[in-house]
Amino acid sequence: MKTEIPEFLIEMSKQMSEQPNRCTAHPFWQVRCKRYEVTEQGYNEHHWILQSEDGEFFRSDSDESVNDVLLERYPEFCAKWEKDEEESFSDMFDSDYHELPPEVTKLHVQEVEQVVSTHLTEHDANWFIKRKQHDYPKLYTYVESAYWSPQVRQLQDWIISLTE
Repeated sequence: MKTEIPEFLIEMSKQMSEQPNRCTAHPFWQVRCKRYEVTEQGYNEHHWILQSEDGEFFRSDSDESVNDVLLERYPEFCAKWEKDEEESFSDMFDSDYHELPPEVTKLHVQEVEQVVSTHLTEHDANWFIKRKQHDYPKLYTYVESAYWSPQVRQLQDWIISLTE
């Protein structure tokens, strides 16, 4: 008894035969996004943030001025440092002054890539991005190789052979 090949496998075979491989043997498609994780100062650091109980309120890689943000959010704290017109809080912070209000935490963060999902075809990866982009930071595709995974290579080769 001969088993009929499902239509989705035929379509997948066509897609795998025609898709670019991005110069990668036995490609599979990952959907990734960039996230930020806390790190030590100076260790693979991307930027730093200031946060309070309300959450993050400043990023050092933004166009905002940390002085303006602190002066607006914590005017009493900043005012105590303004001893005279020549030594304002802004001048002190700009000159690498690091004291912050007690309720503020400074965190150094690194950028990491997170694999969100994995697909056998570029079409499927792009479908996922269209369907789920609203749930993540900016999603993008990245190609990895199954070259060192004999079972995945055999599966990919078999699927492609369905339309040869």
